[in-house]
Amino acid sequence: MRDNDCPQIDSAFDPFLSDVDAAKVLGSTSASLKQSRYTGVLFGRPAPKFIKMGRSAKYKLSTLLEFRDQFPEFQNTAEVHVAKAVQA
Repeated sequence: MRDNDCPQIDSAFDPFLSDVDAAKVLGSTSASLKQSRYTGVLFGRPAPKFIKMGRSAKYKLSTLLEFRDQFPEFQNTAEVHVAKAVQA
């Protein structure tokens, strides 16, 4: 099953994830997420929103999946080069 084929998340059950778990969903590190909360940028895009709960920062799974879905998928590096050329 592809990532785009993920089932819709019921709004009544949208789990909060820690930095470590959120980083796994995004293919990042918890240190990068922490820095993105300060800079507002992650992977060159506006950072995903987070929820401050006491001293902890939590991320909704739906927010992370939405953030991740803004990045295109490619079959090979030639497609990446074509996409960059079209953007320029």
